[in-house]
Amino acid sequence: MIFFERNGIQFGVLEKSAVKQNLFLFPNEHEQLHRLQHPNRKVEFIGARQLRNNMVKNQEIAYRETGKPYLKDSKLHVSISHSASTICFGVATKPVGIDIEMPDVRSVRASSKFCSDAESKLFDRTSIDDMTFLWSMKESIYKKIDKPGLDYKKCISIVKRGLSQTICLVKNDEIDMEVIIGHEKIDDQILTFTIDH
Repeated sequence: MIFFERNGIQFGVLEKSAVKQNLFLFPNEHEQLHRLQHPNRKVEFIGARQLRNNMVKNQEIAYRETGKPYLKDSKLHVSISHSASTICFGVATKPVGIDIEMPDVRSVRASSKFCSDAESKLFDRTSIDDMTFLWSMKESIYKKIDKPGLDYKKCISIVKRGLSQTICLVKNDEIDMEVIIGHEKIDDQILTFTIDH
């Protein structure tokens, strides 16, 4: 487990291989875990709570109708992400979205679904790293905004790419806002997170 802070967000990162099966869960969480069928989903569920137990003790994780996680008895905001090998948990005083991804060729194959023509000038559509990075930023924004149906290609646009922060615009009938995304590499993975400004 590693813990660190970026731009007011507290992060915890845990390798799936280090998830402990025997840990404190709230009664509702025990019930949710029991309903999960897939072994990997169970590891991710337990791992997020293992990080929670180290970062915000005595706070039950619940889910909104949209699937967004929140802490039942706290004004803090959380976001959870999983990669193939890692679980990441973020805590902040304002709504936050985080994502962690292992670069994957599937992002190149699916790029037409989330990479606009304008973004093709900022990102190489044939690059696994670039397309995973672009996908991850849009995932973070989607998690922060929590509006089901927000189109990744039409409504979320990267307008200025930076070395550690990137500027995005989110626009549809209800939303018109700028979002700054922080990003860095953790081992071989891409971590992206929304920044309040």
